[in-house]
Amino acid sequence: MNNDMDTQQRTYAVVLYGATSFVGQITAHYLAQFLAGTSKQNDGDTQSVTWAIAGRDQEKLEKLQSELSSAQQNGDTKAKIDIIVANSNDDASLDKMTEQTQVIISTVGPYLKYGEPLIKSCTKNGTDYVDLTGEAIFIKDMMDKYQDAAKQSGARIVNSCGFDSIPSDLGVYYTQQQAEKQFDEACTVINMRVKAAKGGLSG
Repeated sequence: MNNDMDTQQRTYAVVLYGATSFVGQITAHYLAQFLAGTSKQNDGDTQSVTWAIAGRDQEKLEKLQSELSSAQQNGDTKAKIDIIVANSNDDASLDKMTEQTQVIISTVGPYLKYGEPLIKSCTKNGTDYVDLTGEAIFIKDMMDKYQDAAKQSGARIVNSCGFDSIPSDLGVYYTQQQAEKQFDEACTVINMRVKAAKGGLSG
């Protein structure tokens, strides 16, 4: 079972898997900016934040790495961005990746097709996992298959950390605030209905 001390000694704090995808690139640029900001200390010194971008295409990863490094040139930061080549069809490459990091962020979908091997690897190696899936069947299947293994290894598996969960999560939070305010108690059941939606194909 991996404990906090074990994960803190890993090479990376965060690995972004699927970094060269449309959503992955947006996430990578955000992380580069965010981690550069958090590395600054009050005394003016900077603290190295070691993280990596990961995926199956070395050339595309190198191109993204160059873009992220150039974007950070303007800021006072020592954040280092490494590259890890891993593939959902190669369990050994996934294990090598998850063993090196405290947290994996996955933007590799559709998750029903590509997601399970990574969750399996994370639960095996006690690595925390975050994704933005809205695929309810995938989430239920993964809970049924890997919840016990995750508890055993200490891995925390968090699905739907993105658009699909935000309307419902914030809606419930707001509704409970209003219920407490107006009726002095929280709701026991909240049902969400989507009245209208507008959107298109992902980039």
